Amino acid sequence: MTPAALDRAAGRAVIPVAEAEAWAGVTAGWERTAPADSAARRLLTATVDELVAEALRGIPVHGTRPAVEVRLPGRLARVLPDWAHRTRVDLSHRPSTQLTVAAEILRRWGWQQKPHRLRDLRGRRCVCGAICTAVDGLGVGTAETAHEAARYILMELRRRGWPGLIGDWNQVPGRRAEEAIQLVETAAANAAAAGR
Repeated sequence: MTPAALDRAAGRAVIPVAEAEAWAGVTAGWERTAPADSAARRLLTATVDELVAEALRGIPVHGTRPAVEVRLPGRLARVLPDWAHRTRVDLSHRPSTQLTVAAEILRRWGWQQKPHRLRDLRGRRCVCGAICTAVDGLGVGTAETAHEAARYILMELRRRGWPGLIGDWNQVPGRRAEEAIQLVETAAANAAAAGR
């Protein structure tokens, strides 16, 4: 998996904003047509609020970061090849966790503006390179969930009005590292809100 391939694959899978808005307009008028069954309501021993509270008890509070059990190597180790970091592979991570790790990679190891390059000589990554490092270098998730994570970034870019790919956004002159980190964190929050 390369950053360029990840970017292109995510671009093919994103639903255009106009199509998503059209679908939202179609479903907005839908209402429940079946009457509530009073016999089913008598089977419940708790109120709906109690059931919802019980179901949501294990979910982290909205806006908090998902639990990430991955420790990033130190500053000097960031220039080592990715295979040197692969101590433990955990395929159970979701895209929201991959994006959180990618944001942490950009924050700690640095961000570079050249798109579709895994890293520069100082160990800094582009946005797609940070996702690839999370998967290939640190063993967080799979290539399939990395593609899904990249789609969440592209959906956020579409929401902001950017029509191109992630790499095109990454290389715009004047772009700052804080913007890249904020983009990845917003995509992680969107993925977490979607249960992914």
